[in-house]
Amino acid sequence: MADLTLAELKEFLKVDSDSLDIPLAGYQAAAEVYLSNAGCVKDYSNSLYRILVTIFCGALLDNPALLGNTGDMGNSGITLNALIAQLRLSQ
Repeated sequence: MADLTLAELKEFLKVDSDSLDIPLAGYQAAAEVYLSNAGCVKDYSNSLYRILVTIFCGALLDNPALLGNTGDMGNSGITLNALIAQLRLSQ
């Protein structure tokens, strides 16, 4: 399966406007780096990887402040950490 396209990401997140294309592309890049730093291999054929990138982008779209200095994903942290652990185990 190919990389997650901006169009697919926007469809999943129910984004109709093109005004969010640049932020969403940046959030996707940040998600990929975040997962790489967490020890996960970039693999869009893995549905866990794909959904993690989407969740990360959706969380940042709803609350861009999550990219603050702490790097804390707030309440999403538990879910993200569990999914990242599962992704690492599957690779």
